[in-house]
Order: sequence, then C-alpha cells, then structure tokens
Amino acid sequence: MTIMVAGSSYIPKLNAEKPLGEDASFICLNKQVIGVADGVGGWAKKGIDSGVYSRELMKNAELAIQKQSSITTIDLMKVLNEAFSNTKAKGSSTACILSLSDDTLHAVNVGDSGFVVIREGIIVYKSKVQQSRFNCPFQLGNGSTSDDPSVAEKISVPVIAGDVIVLGTDGLFDNVHDFELEAIVNSGVESWESDVPETLAWRIAQYALDNAKNTEVYTPFTRECFKDGVVRNGGKYDDITVIVANIWPL
Repeated sequence: MTIMVAGSSYIPKLNAEKPLGEDASFICLNKQVIGVADGVGGWAKKGIDSGVYSRELMKNAELAIQKQSSITTIDLMKVLNEAFSNTKAKGSSTACILSLSDDTLHAVNVGDSGFVVIREGIIVYKSKVQQSRFNCPFQLGNGSTSDDPSVAEKISVPVIAGDVIVLGTDGLFDNVHDFELEAIVNSGVESWESDVPETLAWRIAQYALDNAKNTEVYTPFTRECFKDGVVRNGGKYDDITVIVANIWPL
C-alpha cells in the first residue's frame, strides 16, 4: 500500500486589481486528494474576476470530499459534480482533481491544467489537454458557453512507492518542457529536498516563472503557437500553481 504526501507553491501574476490571481488549489491529505483550478482570464474583459469562481470551486470540492465516507474510495466525479453545482460565482475555470487509493492514482480533468507521474526520473504518464481550439480550454462555469462536469476526462494510473506526482495549472505546463520538469525533480530527489514536497514545488514554480518572463526562450507555449501559425518566442506570463505529491510506502 502507498500514501501520498503533498506540498504546494503558488505564484500569482502581479496585478493590483487581482492580488490573489485566478488559480486555486487544495491539499486534503486525510482523504488523499489534491486539486487545482485556473480561472479563465477572458472574463476580465467583462469586469469579472474568474479567480473568485476557481476559489469557490476548489472550496466546494474540499467540502464534497469531506462529506464522503472514508471507508470507500473517493468518487471524484461526484465531488466535481457537487462542487460545480454549488459554485454560484460568475466566471469559469479549468479543474484537475487527483486521489490515491489502492496504489492507483485516480483523476478527473477539465481543461488545460494537468499532471505528470515521474518514476525513476522519467515521465511515465502525462494527462492530455482538453481544448476546443488553441488556448481555449474546456472550462466549468455557469455561463451559456461554459462546460459542465460531463466533459471531464476520467483517468486511472497505477503508481508505486517512489513515484513523484506534479500537478499544476497551465502556468506550469505552458512554460516548462517535460525534460526540464524531469531534470528539476531529479535534482530535488537526489538532494535533502526530496522529503519536502513544498520545497520542490517552489523550485518548479520559480523555474516556470523564469521561463514565463523570458522573451527569448523556446517554451511549450511557443511550440503550440507555431502549430497554430503564430510566431512568438518566450514564455507565457500567467499565474503558476504547482503541487508536488510524493508516493510513499505505507
């Protein structure tokens, strides 16, 4: 049997009007569940702070998790449906929620937040981005053009002790290549920081921020822009949320 030990780091974009940024997350270790959400920035044009939606969604997800019996495996679709139906704020958000039970990582994912499973230094699983077109992710919300939890991808991945899970919003994955993420996690695992998920999460987030602010570097976002016919170099400055979860033997 295995357990998940997690820590997080959050770097919101510098914005005096939205000091909390638009990302939200939670770590619920007593139920072995973690989650992230990323409020969709386009709402700002309508004067709406979608960070209010993402934070309410994650708070409601935590409440739904705590209500479930600890005897059974957490039903993540039930959690997502309940959180969605109880979130009344304007705006919309991506969401990715993970749970560990019986040596299996279960996930529900909507949009372009996501996670990787790293085993012995190599990414052995990476969740797929859900988007209607480039840079337009699936998103939960109360608006007429938003999605509902029925679009969520349901994922199950076997894990073993020693695996490292990195869960994040697109502020991470738009700015950090897989090989870079592997290198940062490996350097962390080989040092005293390996037992401190918060420290590794902070180092990953800082690396993502450096790339996000760099106007010359070739990032995953650069690559996706090229695919869409847009020529631009550099990172994508965005809120960055990283949760690192170590899988330990029980």
